Amino acid sequence: MDPTTSTAGGHASRFSLSPADLSGVLDPKSIRALLKLGGIEGLVAKLATDRSKGLSASEDLSLRKSQYGENFLPPKVSRSFLGLCYDAMKDKILIMLSVAAVVSLALGLYETFGQPAEIDSEGKKEPKVEWVEGVAIIVAIVIVVVVGAVNDYNKERQFAKLNSKKEDRTVVVIRDSSKVVISIKDVVVGDLLVLEVGDVIPADGILVDGTCECDESSLTGETNTIIKVPADVAENWIHNQTDDSLDLGIKGCPDPMVISGSKLLSGQATALVVSVGEHSLHGKIMSSLQIETEETPLQVRLNGLADGIAKFGLIAALILFIVLFIKFCVSLNGEYKNFTGPEKGTKFLNILITAITIVVVAVPEGLPLAVTLALAFATTRMAKDGNLVRVLKSCEVMGGATAVCSDKTGTLTENKMKVVKGLVGTASFDDTHNNSSIANSPAVIQETSNDLINSLKDNILLNSTAFETVEEVEDEVAAPTGLFSKFKKPTEERKTEKTPYVGSKTESALLIFSQNFHDYSKQSLSEFRRVNSDRIVQVIPFESSRKWGGIVVKTSWGFRLYIKGAAELVFDRCKSRIAEGGEVKAITSDSKAKIDSTINSYAEGALRTLTLAHRDFKGVSDWPPRELRQSGLNIEAKPIADPELLFGEVTERETLDTNESREQGVPMIFVGNEVDSATESNDGLILDAIVGIQDPLRPGVKSAISKCAQAGVRVRMVTGDSVVTARAISMECGILDEENVSVPESCMEGPKFRALSERDRIEIVPRLCVLARSSPEDKRVLVDTLRKLGEVVAVTGDGTNDAPALKLADVGFSMGIAGTEVAREASDIILMTDDFSAIVDAIKWGRTVSCSIRKFVQFQLTVNVTAVVLTFVSAVADSEGRSVLTAVQLLWVNLIMDTLAALALATDKPDDSLLNRKPAGRTAPLISVSMWKMIFGQSFVQLIITFVLHFAGGSIFFGSDVSDHQKEQISALTFNAFVWLQFFNLFLTRKLDEGDGLTKIKERITMDNLNFTSHLFRNWYFISIAVIIGGFQILIMFVGGAAFSIAHQTGGMWGTAIICGILSLPWGVVIRIIPDVWASKVFPTRAYLLVSKLWTRRKKVKDVEKQDSEAGNASDPVYKAKEYLTVNPPAKGGSLRDWWSNRSRTSSESTLYGGQSSSVSFQTDDASSAVPSTVVASIIPSVVGGSVAGWHTSEQKT
Repeated sequence: MDPTTSTAGGHASRFSLSPADLSGVLDPKSIRALLKLGGIEGLVAKLATDRSKGLSASEDLSLRKSQYGENFLPPKVSRSFLGLCYDAMKDKILIMLSVAAVVSLALGLYETFGQPAEIDSEGKKEPKVEWVEGVAIIVAIVIVVVVGAVNDYNKERQFAKLNSKKEDRTVVVIRDSSKVVISIKDVVVGDLLVLEVGDVIPADGILVDGTCECDESSLTGETNTIIKVPADVAENWIHNQTDDSLDLGIKGCPDPMVISGSKLLSGQATALVVSVGEHSLHGKIMSSLQIETEETPLQVRLNGLADGIAKFGLIAALILFIVLFIKFCVSLNGEYKNFTGPEKGTKFLNILITAITIVVVAVPEGLPLAVTLALAFATTRMAKDGNLVRVLKSCEVMGGATAVCSDKTGTLTENKMKVVKGLVGTASFDDTHNNSSIANSPAVIQETSNDLINSLKDNILLNSTAFETVEEVEDEVAAPTGLFSKFKKPTEERKTEKTPYVGSKTESALLIFSQNFHDYSKQSLSEFRRVNSDRIVQVIPFESSRKWGGIVVKTSWGFRLYIKGAAELVFDRCKSRIAEGGEVKAITSDSKAKIDSTINSYAEGALRTLTLAHRDFKGVSDWPPRELRQSGLNIEAKPIADPELLFGEVTERETLDTNESREQGVPMIFVGNEVDSATESNDGLILDAIVGIQDPLRPGVKSAISKCAQAGVRVRMVTGDSVVTARAISMECGILDEENVSVPESCMEGPKFRALSERDRIEIVPRLCVLARSSPEDKRVLVDTLRKLGEVVAVTGDGTNDAPALKLADVGFSMGIAGTEVAREASDIILMTDDFSAIVDAIKWGRTVSCSIRKFVQFQLTVNVTAVVLTFVSAVADSEGRSVLTAVQLLWVNLIMDTLAALALATDKPDDSLLNRKPAGRTAPLISVSMWKMIFGQSFVQLIITFVLHFAGGSIFFGSDVSDHQKEQISALTFNAFVWLQFFNLFLTRKLDEGDGLTKIKERITMDNLNFTSHLFRNWYFISIAVIIGGFQILIMFVGGAAFSIAHQTGGMWGTAIICGILSLPWGVVIRIIPDVWASKVFPTRAYLLVSKLWTRRKKVKDVEKQDSEAGNASDPVYKAKEYLTVNPPAKGGSLRDWWSNRSRTSSESTLYGGQSSSVSFQTDDASSAVPSTVVASIIPSVVGGSVAGWHTSEQKT
């Protein structure tokens, strides 16, 4: 086929290259393949674009999309509904039950049509309904399968929508010479991509301008970063080679190719897009992958618990089958002797069906379903609240969070920055209107020399990545998606925030400030940059690790470095300043002290302080000077200066009186040797201005932090601001209170914290509230220390270098507005609003998920215990081996306690009362004392009621002589009462552990603990499902007939069933009033400890080796901290603040600080050190179920 033609739309195309031609340039990467296409200039021409202006904004992009594809992958084909039904039918238990149902149906049909009718006591023929039971079981199986498939189908659709939202983001391209923000899905071949630090490259491309450093490890597996250069440089290198085989991949060969999915670690560049979507390298890889649904930690634990319970159920079913089979064999020579073959087969089949249905009831397959539903509901609602969940497990983990390390800018503050105070040259200004004696910024600028104005203009307008937009940007916040979007209120439909600039909010504030000396109506920002672009010889992007950024421009007398960054860091390297009239004067000790005082005063006013400075290189003809060149470059690109050498080596100036400034905490650091005279040498920075930028606290932040403290979650602020600024803001928002503001270790600088030994860090962390002037490495060290001490840590981050801390944290929050793509990729949850209050919502939703699941566990285990015991006992006691609950009835009960209960209990919404409880942390048991107290208490009363009705119901209602029909009525009554008991127990389960920690009966008699209808009408799912269960039960009892083995119920029987069901409510109140410690005392703790000791003795040899290893590390502070926390754990995963305050109450706690090491045991000589029976009792169900299932509560991420 002629490459100059295309079949797109049936018309000849103006694009002479096919997607395969373009892919050949990058897969594999080859500069010679690029040269065959005419080099970068030829490629630009063939793609009908412009390497500086980009595509035309008026161009119809449909032809490009039809020729080269769109920048998204085809959606994964979802399983069909029938396919999901087929998957559900693969369940082994359902297969066994299906086989039994088919056999039952076959025997029933044979008895119905192949055997003569039986005559009843009145001489009438009995109806032939033997086939009904088989059909009923099959129908019940179909219902279970269909309901499961519907749930799976809705779940897949739900998460498909969530993933679509998660994968959508915006990028910057150049069209018609202007930067435009577009959706990643709108990027087309021929676009000019603007790449900055932190971007995840959205499409394959070739650099046409700038240099950068990329991480392609996610695609190539190579950990080394790769320097990217413009295509012109690479082509020149190839032209200069005599060996035609040399190409990319050879050492020294420059690389201009950027690959989709790779991350930009440093630099700025512009790239020509050559492959998008499924034609890109990343797209090809993703298309070949089959991404499986992730399983959360709670799902894993619940699956293990379900397996353990199922094994117990299987054992019970096996014992029942053996007992009933023995009875059946004995009866073959007794009452079954005269039965026909089909009748005997039916009797045996009934035994088999009864045993199988016990397994069906015992298997809590609703547990994973409940987790899925709770997470699906929570993640959808969280998206509406501004939390986009990328990693499913983070939703549940957040519920157990004990510590939050939060950024300041944009998270605690509004990120709406404005320059309000400053020092320009030697003149101060104040735009806060709080000090009338100081001039405002327009008045000061009017008196400023032209040279200084030009320096500020170049530094602010050119040394910036922010850019103006054609239209004001509207940042859409958290648009609800998915199944529950119909519930959103009209006022919540769209929230926008308008700004004239796109990019760093700090740089946007400076650009707004520059309106004082630059008329944008006469020359726009883009026009100013276009006119001056040829002057720029090097760009040094701002990076959080060095806290400054700069540019080097060509001047008539040499070169000039413009730099802006953290106030004290940049000012410490300034030797001179611009005085009145534009004269350069040396910074004396007196002037330095005054400027230090100014910086401190801005910081104490919670202002972010920046210093703007420049450095002249007069007489330098070529950039960079040889002594400043960056070493290690293996390309023939234009050399660049090393940023660190430009910034200057820090040397202490001994000749200056430093006492005053050192008392203020500012180090006296300068570059160069001369101090007291002005300098025009090439050494040292010249101070132009210092500005204070106001970023007000977000409304509600103080309340949100207070709620975190109430919930037992410790908030620490990690910021790049100075200690003074950080302390002022932390006091304003409530992170630093009056109690700990005087503690020296409450506020620290990042470098100082990082330099501490591990022992010192462990001792200081419980008191640390603010980490200032911190780098991403400081944040990572803090997170690592907290996690080693057992904290469940959430971290917020927005920069590329925050990725390690975000990955290390249990839950990483990235900023949806201010965050880089690398930070978002490393995070678990994206804060779409960059607002701290959304973290509080995440805590509430996480706790709601955990609470909902545990409610469901409590409900299901109660039904399990009652149903299995009732079925077992009644079947063994019955002369024919029939259970009082038939297979069809049990399947209906199974449907209630699995799917319907999961829907009802997993859809609760959070409320602020959840914040009154302490976090669960890492060690909380799955089933608490209050839960198993309710499980066993309700099971006890349910079994008493059903046993009385089953075994004594006949004599109660009919006297001593009970007919077969009356027995059927009593069996139906027992079934009816059993279901109504579960119905009202569903309401009881809405309360879980609200009474935890209350040890007196009077304290427990509260509405919060006993009001089972609290917030009931906020959950219409629960009400609807309760109506469905009640309605269907009434329907079954009236028209269920032979299929459900239902006999007519009298009014008295109906009243008895309803009253028996209602009895569970007052009994539930009694159970909730009983303190947990009372229940724990009843539990045989000593017997359990004895069994536990015998169980663990067989591992003693291995433990000795482990202890020897640990003894060798006895001096390791992490080991000591772990040992201390094991012996003296915080209450229910409490925070380290409580741990610190209580650390020295007993002598045994001195282990961490050099005392005698305490052995970890269940019981010590000190009675107060004994493990409380409450703790032991609370872990029994988890340990027992887990031991059978093969997991242990200690097997968690630590």
